[in-house]
Amino acid sequence: MNIEFFIYDEITPTMARELGEALRAKPQAPVLLRVNSYGGDLGAGLAMLNALRAHRGPIRVEIEGICASSATLFCCVGKVRMSESGVLMIHTPWVAATGNARDLRDHAEGLDKLSEAMATAYRQKTGKPAAEIAALLDGRDHWFSAAEAKAFVFVDEIIPGLRVAARLGNLKLPERFKMSETPLATPSAETPTVNAAVEAALARERTRQTEIKNLLVGHHANDPKLLAIQAECLIDPSCDAKTASGRMMKELGSRSEPLMSAGYDSGPGGGWALQPSGFTAPCGALARDFAASERAARIGNPVPFGGFGSRDFVRAASDALAVRMGARPKSIHPAAQDFRETGLTGLAALCLRATGQDTIGKSRASIVHGAMTTSDFPELLSTAGNKSLVNRFESLTLEHRQICDSGDLVDFKPAKVINTSFLPGLERKHEAGEITFGSITEGAETYKLATYARGLLLTREAMINDDLGAFDGLIRAAANSAARLERDLVFGVLTANANMADGVALFHNTRGNLDSSAAAIDATGLSKARVLMRKQRDSSGGYVMTAPKFIVCPVALESDAEALISALSYRPDSDTEIANPQWIRGLLPVSDPRLDAADWYLLSDPNVAAAIRLGYLNGVQNPAMEQDVDFDKDVLKFKIRFDVACAAVGYAGAVKMA
Repeated sequence: MNIEFFIYDEITPTMARELGEALRAKPQAPVLLRVNSYGGDLGAGLAMLNALRAHRGPIRVEIEGICASSATLFCCVGKVRMSESGVLMIHTPWVAATGNARDLRDHAEGLDKLSEAMATAYRQKTGKPAAEIAALLDGRDHWFSAAEAKAFVFVDEIIPGLRVAARLGNLKLPERFKMSETPLATPSAETPTVNAAVEAALARERTRQTEIKNLLVGHHANDPKLLAIQAECLIDPSCDAKTASGRMMKELGSRSEPLMSAGYDSGPGGGWALQPSGFTAPCGALARDFAASERAARIGNPVPFGGFGSRDFVRAASDALAVRMGARPKSIHPAAQDFRETGLTGLAALCLRATGQDTIGKSRASIVHGAMTTSDFPELLSTAGNKSLVNRFESLTLEHRQICDSGDLVDFKPAKVINTSFLPGLERKHEAGEITFGSITEGAETYKLATYARGLLLTREAMINDDLGAFDGLIRAAANSAARLERDLVFGVLTANANMADGVALFHNTRGNLDSSAAAIDATGLSKARVLMRKQRDSSGGYVMTAPKFIVCPVALESDAEALISALSYRPDSDTEIANPQWIRGLLPVSDPRLDAADWYLLSDPNVAAAIRLGYLNGVQNPAMEQDVDFDKDVLKFKIRFDVACAAVGYAGAVKMA
């Protein structure tokens, strides 16, 4: 299960302890940290930062309101997303100190050390030079909007459209970040009461200002030109909301292009051509470039999409589609937001326009049909599908891949991989003596790539209906199927217990890695398993280096494994209680329903002594999607292909407790 932790108040040692306990209870679970805090105890903040850095699971940080002072340390771990209306503030640490001159100097020295710790974290996150970071810790409050925080690399992504109400405590928020005007002071007993006419005038003015401020919402709320127009309207008492709206619309109109229309024809019988209804066209910078390029094409410069070429459009639009399908690509094209509300038919129309075909007056059906056969539209869908497929697949394979080694295969021929348990040891070479050679061919395991594939169909009807959910459903099913296949292969190695190259099963009494005493998952059982693993020898009789790291068990024993790992102590008998060994608390549980009900395994770190190896064709570790058009059936055909192999490559790093 995931860990969702809210930092919605002052950062305290109690909060740090709660986070540490949550992370320790689930050492590899994905973490979502939600931040809306003005800071607090810097020591507690540094402790939380270090605990998050030590966590083995993926970490996401979402700043939903204000992130100030020590709360900004959370920007230095994991992927950071920030509401576009959020604010971030950095300043040097401070303390209310008392005492003599020596005490105050000690306090100052301590504050300098804490400032250095903050600066180190900020430099590691942003990659900025030390002087640039030091400027943020000069004793003043440095405020950042979401866009400014992203530009400084404190934030990786901006979340559009969230309204925030930050608890500010004793912080003074700059005027440009305030979301509503300061309420008029309530008259005190000593303040003379104004007459009814004045009160009515003040009420009208408050209403006027509120209506004007409410005109800017969503991604327009941070537009500098619109904010400047808003400020002018606010100070002009004769400007009402309708007038302000007109001025803002005029500004927006000056940037817009009639993307889905032919524009105005000044020739005989000319006039405005209306765009087809029913789908939304993009209106951002890349879309404006597209329209400008069409005009340039008519005068002999046919380079589409503002001079970037169609690849830039496919990248941006496919990123937008992938995000709408729930994926979180590692990097998103800056123009993707231009297409976040554009449907499938809108993108199909843009692809047709890029080929020089007019879409004016065409129905959805004819636009989709034309885009399927004569444009980049199928490739756009395939690219978006691949991004979503890989993102989902990687999140589903995190658990079982951590117990495996991985390698590349160049073709589909049987390949040899060295059994690390048979590697000969080093021997003493005397002066002028000969070097002795050991053979590893007898310990080489053979494995071979296999191709797994599945076909998917996206119908013309689904595209005409702008049914992105149908396409998303295909991608989800493909990602789940591919991840399930790889998991079948990995855990199949353990359950099959097949013979290795020497003719002996992976787990066997002669190898010393099989215990049939029905040991439970407890401190005693794990100690027996570790002893067996530590005693493993290679073909020359030397001890193999191992590092017990994973408890692999059936789902029926998963709770027992988690309880044991998270326990601080245990009772070997009814009269004693001793501390749970640190090596046990450092183990990671991995469970799967494919494993037999009573058997469990202790596996080594695969970087030290690998037991299972996954092989991929030329390093491609994810399934890939290809597309084609079925002209006869009016469908887009997608083919999901995955080339993977799996084999046991060492018995020393695995112990079976049956």
